[in-house]
Amino acid sequence: MKELKDGIRSLVRLDFQGHVHKQFRGTDSAKRFANEVAVLKALEDRGATNVPRLLSHDHETLTLVTTNCGAPAPLITDKKAKALFQELEENFGIKHDDPEPRNVTYSQQMGRFCLIDFELSEILPMPSAVRESKTDILRATWAASSVKGESHVANDDAFLVLTVNPESTDPLPDSGEILLDPSHLVLAVSDGMGGRNAGEFASRLLMARIRKEAADLYHRLGCEEEAQSALDQLLRQCHHDITNLAWQSDNTQGMGATLTMVWVSHERLFWAHIGDSRLYLIDDEGVRQLSKDDNQAWYQWQRGEISEYAYRNHPRKAILSDVLGGSPHEPFPKTGSLPLKDCQRLMLCSDGIMDGLWEKTIHEMLAEDRPVAEIVKLMSERAIENDDRDDTTLMIAQIARI
Repeated sequence: MKELKDGIRSLVRLDFQGHVHKQFRGTDSAKRFANEVAVLKALEDRGATNVPRLLSHDHETLTLVTTNCGAPAPLITDKKAKALFQELEENFGIKHDDPEPRNVTYSQQMGRFCLIDFELSEILPMPSAVRESKTDILRATWAASSVKGESHVANDDAFLVLTVNPESTDPLPDSGEILLDPSHLVLAVSDGMGGRNAGEFASRLLMARIRKEAADLYHRLGCEEEAQSALDQLLRQCHHDITNLAWQSDNTQGMGATLTMVWVSHERLFWAHIGDSRLYLIDDEGVRQLSKDDNQAWYQWQRGEISEYAYRNHPRKAILSDVLGGSPHEPFPKTGSLPLKDCQRLMLCSDGIMDGLWEKTIHEMLAEDRPVAEIVKLMSERAIENDDRDDTTLMIAQIARI
């Protein structure tokens, strides 16, 4: 077994299955062992999922075996740690004796922050209701899925999940959780098009450009007056990148891409959009589409001149009036921002989702009280079941105060 800690109070090792073995030592070892066993059992009974799950325990050797809750969490301040432990106490009635960053981990497998080391924790009565008080700590959870369409040789869609902070810009997995401030969360979806084999190339080129410019954007988006200009400049630069590359080969001439991008800071939600990929927002005002499809038929539908059925089957629905690349004409990106509320949910998607789901269904599923990963799975499966011809990409994020 791999040794993780060899201290006065405990020996902690990791076995080949990834389970954690903790053997208690020193003062009051038997008492601390019994207390942690009791606390872990209470946490499981009360439904807490971001803590170690007790697998076995041995009173003779004072050893307990638990699931692995990952590695020490990066950028966790005292304030963030205390907010996480406060949430645990107010939701599950367990008071941790040492609510410090060293007892917060991040599990890549679970995609969330976890809390550990409960040997001196106190079991309180189970709270009668989930707490209503909020801190100013923002938690962002997200999930994403992208599936190639049956009529496509390759998946022309691309998506990006980044975390940006003063120290680094890092790609994130398809699902997970971060605490904002100083970290920001970046989400983007692109649908490539045009050229003989270049749709896939165009969408991935956009994701690479966003990642390259993220560090500069982090500082520029701190000033609200400069934010809209910074996002507009980014999309125009992306347009010029694609246009210039498109003329270098017969295979890439005419290539272009849509882009819907969200940047979530500690205080505001910024977005930029061009094409017919979409951005939805759900909050206390309901579900609404923040982006606008860049084709004439969409505006006819929004004005009530044609029905949703007529829009979905319109012969010019796929003819976009504005994209990145595709032509030498200057694009007209749309940008915007909103202050963050105590809780909101975002959805970014390519047009493959809209081909398979009616607007009413999208609104109903987005409003369901389910984890975002579950909604992504159900919504993607349903869209593909109804229409699997096009590439289908979906991202959902929930931003809420702890």
